[in-house]
Amino acid sequence: MKAFRSWWPVLPATAIILGSCQKKEEPTAPAAPGEVATTPAKVEAAPAPAVKALTPGERAAMLGIVGQLSKETESVMALYDGKEIVSRLKGLKTWAFIREVSKEVDGTDPEEEIAANAEEAGKFLGQEIFIATGKGTVPQVENLTKVGRRMNYYQMKAMTHSFNEAAKSGDLSTAGEPDEAYLMEMAKELGKDMPLIDSLALPPMLIGIKAADAETLGKAQEQLGSSIEMMFGMLGEGAKPVDFTKGGVAFKGYKLEGSFVAEQLEQARADIEQMLEPGDVDHLIGAIKKKNVVVAHGSKDDYLMLYTGDSEEGCPLAESVDESLAANEAISYVDAYKDKKLVGFLYGDKGIAKSMLTGSLKDMAQGIRDGLAGTDVYGETRELAALLDMVGEKEDAVVALAKPDTIGGLIVLEDGVKFELFGGNDYGAIDHAADHKLANLGSKDGVLVFSNWVSNKEYSKRAGEYGEVLVETAYALAEKVAGLNIENEDFAQFKQGFGLFNEKFRADALGAWEALSTAESGLGTEAAFVVDLNGTVPQFPGIPQEVADSGKFFRATMVSPVTDRAKLGESWTKLEGSLRNIFKTVSEMTGEEIPMQKPMTSEKNDIASYFFALPFTNDDFIPSVTVSDKWFAASTSKLQALDLVTSADSAAGDRKGAWVEFDFDTLRKFTAEWVTLLEKHGEAMVGGPEKFEEFKAQLPRIQKGLAAIEEFDSVSASERVEGGKLRSTLHFKVR
Repeated sequence: MKAFRSWWPVLPATAIILGSCQKKEEPTAPAAPGEVATTPAKVEAAPAPAVKALTPGERAAMLGIVGQLSKETESVMALYDGKEIVSRLKGLKTWAFIREVSKEVDGTDPEEEIAANAEEAGKFLGQEIFIATGKGTVPQVENLTKVGRRMNYYQMKAMTHSFNEAAKSGDLSTAGEPDEAYLMEMAKELGKDMPLIDSLALPPMLIGIKAADAETLGKAQEQLGSSIEMMFGMLGEGAKPVDFTKGGVAFKGYKLEGSFVAEQLEQARADIEQMLEPGDVDHLIGAIKKKNVVVAHGSKDDYLMLYTGDSEEGCPLAESVDESLAANEAISYVDAYKDKKLVGFLYGDKGIAKSMLTGSLKDMAQGIRDGLAGTDVYGETRELAALLDMVGEKEDAVVALAKPDTIGGLIVLEDGVKFELFGGNDYGAIDHAADHKLANLGSKDGVLVFSNWVSNKEYSKRAGEYGEVLVETAYALAEKVAGLNIENEDFAQFKQGFGLFNEKFRADALGAWEALSTAESGLGTEAAFVVDLNGTVPQFPGIPQEVADSGKFFRATMVSPVTDRAKLGESWTKLEGSLRNIFKTVSEMTGEEIPMQKPMTSEKNDIASYFFALPFTNDDFIPSVTVSDKWFAASTSKLQALDLVTSADSAAGDRKGAWVEFDFDTLRKFTAEWVTLLEKHGEAMVGGPEKFEEFKAQLPRIQKGLAAIEEFDSVSASERVEGGKLRSTLHFKVR
């Protein structure tokens, strides 16, 4: 399930802030709650809360540099008020506990060590730091993505060729080593990518830090100016001084002209033509000649700014607040947070989100395919090439379901810290239109983790097809490699293992896979995952009876609606047949009879549970499957599964999308209870009297640690649609 999108643009602040089953003959059950159509219906989104629109000036007052950036700015990431973040960090009991332990263990105080350099750094980081890109960024992000994909292609092609040559020679020790002649030959293919080189340019980027005072700003600007002058001074006539003013900021720096770089390339033409065709060299030099690089610095209102781009005009600064990004309604998501403490801001153009919608394996597969072309070391490879092409086709089909939107993000200090994300890429994995029927299944005491979502059936179908092609392609590759004649001990073991699997287990492994697919077709698209700490301790040897009687243990269950109970029975029949064959094969290989175990069954109120008798298990600790006409549960605990299936009919709640929650109070209570049990009865469990005394010596520190983390309440994440906009929230809740 791809329920939650990447939080990489905003997560750095976190470290700063918080450091199948059989049934009596009955007709197929009707569609259960949670089952949706192949293509989700139009999302009936929760209405967005009514919010008073802010003026550009009000937004600028909240967002610092945003009030000075151009309205056409295509991306911004800013962090504010580092001093407040550090202050809240220092106020945590957990930080005080870390300091205390550090002093006791190695005599050091991390706060004092950090303080040595923190004062000077705080003159900048304690105010504001930002990075923004101007108009023209989107095509360059797209180009960067294309360059990365082409690099993957060429890398895999070169690696495949290297392995081919090593296999041909019979010496795998050279596999992976670059073949210079082949690399030179492959470099000539770069001519195909000349249109990409034509379009490459340095995007307009503005980086800035707000200083604490004018004196600090002046010193920093002087140092930055000296560094730029030293760097470009080595280029001689190729670097031309530039001075320009944008948005009231006077910039000073240098321009590296493309014509100068083109001249240097022209002088090295003979060397370059050893790699590229003469016509491609002309194309390359002509493209470089048109590309400039500008690097300049300036300051305004205690902001120290560094600009890089291909021209002075691209600097993304505005002449007034009314012409700034603060006046762009694309950032109206900030309006609801006027009275909140913001420490982070993120904005990205829709084109940037769209440029990130790309697969990761298609180009690699094509590189392998083309690397195999022209070699006969593996025999016929047309079917393998077709599979490698299919990898790209299936990947494209999954990616095609994604929908891009502008990206907005905020970091809010409220009951801890919240990462709020607005828009971005909806990858299509979640059906945001479907009501949750299991939303309250995790509301009972002792629940540590609860997650609930409804999958998009079409996404699951395409992702499943993609996965099947990947497995089939990997198998076909392994089969070709296993057919080689190479004298190598490690290779001989691989070949023997593959041959054994192919001959003895392949058919039954495929049967088991088909059985699981059949089971999936009998289940609905909603799922709930529940982990609680209410289980009974397993009766393992060495556990004192008092601990076994009084201790609690984790239990985990996945629940889904049943749409076709007959399919579940059919899947078990298939799986049992495959498992019987596997056990029979293993018995023949070992010379020892290993019979297939028969599942045990229990039934209560038309709810059937299936499980295998295992040593040291009990009803609260035994892998099992529980099923009724409406619900299916796979669990580590039969008792938990029965409880959840019984409760499922009344577990509906007002939720859509995807949710996951982690409860620190439950974990802390569970840990404290086990500490008390070990203190009373744990001598046999920790390794004898000496180890037990060491444990008791650490008890005061353990107790302090448990007290320290009382301030942590929970962690929750959600993805849903509000007012037609994709919304995600990650909340580290602190008391």
